[in-house]
Amino acid sequence: MSQIPVLSPIEALVTAEAYVILADKKALPEERAALVGLLGKHVSKKELSEHQVQTLTADAFAFVGKYEFEKFLMAIESSLSPAQILSIMANMYETMIIDGNVIAREKELVDSFSKFFDIDRRVMNILREVLFIKNDTSLFLRIDHPNNGGDFRFAFLDRMDTEA
Repeated sequence: MSQIPVLSPIEALVTAEAYVILADKKALPEERAALVGLLGKHVSKKELSEHQVQTLTADAFAFVGKYEFEKFLMAIESSLSPAQILSIMANMYETMIIDGNVIAREKELVDSFSKFFDIDRRVMNILREVLFIKNDTSLFLRIDHPNNGGDFRFAFLDRMDTEA
């Protein structure tokens, strides 16, 4: 196989998203919409053209078809800042849960990314809790939803109180 290319930070973001989107071998509408939303704001701001977004997306999906996820991790290892790593992690996690159905392969990808970049378990727990509540729109459809009670608190806040 040919030498794996080093990806720029924006290519790393889009490609990471593509791995999660294709984890179940199909791109669901919610997943595609999340990727369009992620990049669309840069088109609106004229930071990227529609053509650049199309190219980035096509290249990302082609990369996924050509390289295993572990090779992807090696290709981005030296090109990302800590903030970019955390942003990619948060976006991968959100894409994983966006359709309300987490499959094993999606979780494997997110876990592999987290381990590869040594993201602290506490950070992952906070990220998970915030993204779950952000994406749980059933809060607005079910008055009896467990998180709609007056006693709702993020579990990570309780842990922070005891760790302080």
